[in-house]
Amino acid sequence: MYRIGRQDDNDIVIDDKKASRRHCVLEKSGEQFVLRDLDSRNGTWVGEERVREARLSAGEAFRIGRTVFELIASGAMPRSDHAMNIEIIDIPPPKQPKIAREAKSGFSTRLSGPVQQQLRPLREAASLLARTTDRALTLRNARLLDRHSKPRAIGESGTTEAETALLEIVLTAIQIRVSDIFIEPGESGFALRARIDGLLQPMAQIKKPLGLALLNAIKILCEIDLSKRSMIQEGTFVVALPDRRVDLRVSILPVSDGQKAAIRILDKARIPDNLASLGMDEDLLSEVRRALAQDAGMIVVSGPTGSGKTTTLYTILQGIDAHQRNVVTIEDPIEYRIDQATQIAIDPGHQVTFASVLASVLRQNPDVILVGEIRDKETASLAMHASSTGHLVLTTAHARDALGTIFRLLDLGIEPVQIAGSVSLAVAQRLIRLLCPHCKRPFRPDARMIRDLRLDERQSVELFVPVGCARCMQTGYAGRTAIFEVMRFTPALRDVILTRPTVAQVRKAAGDWLFRTLSDSGRRKVLQGLTSFEESERVASGD
Repeated sequence: MYRIGRQDDNDIVIDDKKASRRHCVLEKSGEQFVLRDLDSRNGTWVGEERVREARLSAGEAFRIGRTVFELIASGAMPRSDHAMNIEIIDIPPPKQPKIAREAKSGFSTRLSGPVQQQLRPLREAASLLARTTDRALTLRNARLLDRHSKPRAIGESGTTEAETALLEIVLTAIQIRVSDIFIEPGESGFALRARIDGLLQPMAQIKKPLGLALLNAIKILCEIDLSKRSMIQEGTFVVALPDRRVDLRVSILPVSDGQKAAIRILDKARIPDNLASLGMDEDLLSEVRRALAQDAGMIVVSGPTGSGKTTTLYTILQGIDAHQRNVVTIEDPIEYRIDQATQIAIDPGHQVTFASVLASVLRQNPDVILVGEIRDKETASLAMHASSTGHLVLTTAHARDALGTIFRLLDLGIEPVQIAGSVSLAVAQRLIRLLCPHCKRPFRPDARMIRDLRLDERQSVELFVPVGCARCMQTGYAGRTAIFEVMRFTPALRDVILTRPTVAQVRKAAGDWLFRTLSDSGRRKVLQGLTSFEESERVASGD
């Protein structure tokens, strides 16, 4: 127990005229602190509320007069508290110097009681899921920068509470594998939701004033007009961390209850170092490496939105020596910065399209061209012309599988002879959730599952099912990997494409290209104990 007050025999002595001689006591109770006011003259405050007794967690604050106390996780506390990523100021043993500090106007690295309570679910998620590499992230060693990567004051007196809350939300999201943050208005306030491992998770309910302040803070950082609330608005801002910068892409949409913000987190640290790290098996890797070693040709990565196509292309680019090869990317928008590569963002509003940029890029004698997406006939034709004239082209297309890539290109109006003469490799992919290693449970499959997995009933196979624990937010899954299907354009396949074939004819002509379908790749992940049979069926069934 720690006694706090102005009298010298207190464990923590403060020099504040609004403090009583024996003002309050603070004692540890499990993973929390119990704060009790000792009938003080001016009261003990948590945020804007005067309290007689309150239970506080690490990271929260209370006030006596003008003196603010922050409760910080100490080295002796459970490991989960270390992951809360807050400044470490341990409460000392009795009779040691005080830890109180004077509250200052303007910027503060803490949030007031009401805001802290609204964001508590988010902080709890961070404490459970924070990765070891990000445990040093705190409000003190991170900064919000505007779209030009420059510091920008949001409030008249410096950093506002809304900016501090926004920074804490973003830092927590970076730690818990969030790809998208959604701030959604409702009748009584705002819902804060996050997409983790591809699925939406509710994170917190925040009151209307804070929600509106967050939207304004985001708009100011993105240099979006605050007065225009009935139109779609887009922008970007940056979070500067000690070891890297994280770009955030913002879309604000007018809805019935106000404005909804969607924030995409673009953290380059999440890009795997190599293709093997993506989850691609060795036999498929050898095909991709063979295509990348060529001076010309086209690799098309297909899949629905959110299947990781862009991540795969960036991972491929990381394996290309940009010092010896002239690498140019054309993107909408630029998601990650690549050293030594020339990156161009398209802008249809100013007639800067994939096709117009690609036509100009070809005059710059590039060796490798990344075209973010093939959306129309003109872009596809130019990309194929580039691949057949001595350039290696990497691109994406929306197609169900590797076979579907051919028919997607035909549907855009591309001549079969162009497809047959240009495309080297078609890669289809999906993202599949990984079982949480802390709670997955082994089980023996029944006869039906053995049949679906194409196993011999005499084989002794141990599979795993999701259970759910605090570390995976009770989902049973933590993290994702990719499953792949790779189709090599062999001479036999090229001959069939020239005849405008059916799906069955292409499948037959492909022959030995089918090392593994998406379903086969998913089943292998199941047999390796990386994911569940149900997850494999959900993602790859029917492919």
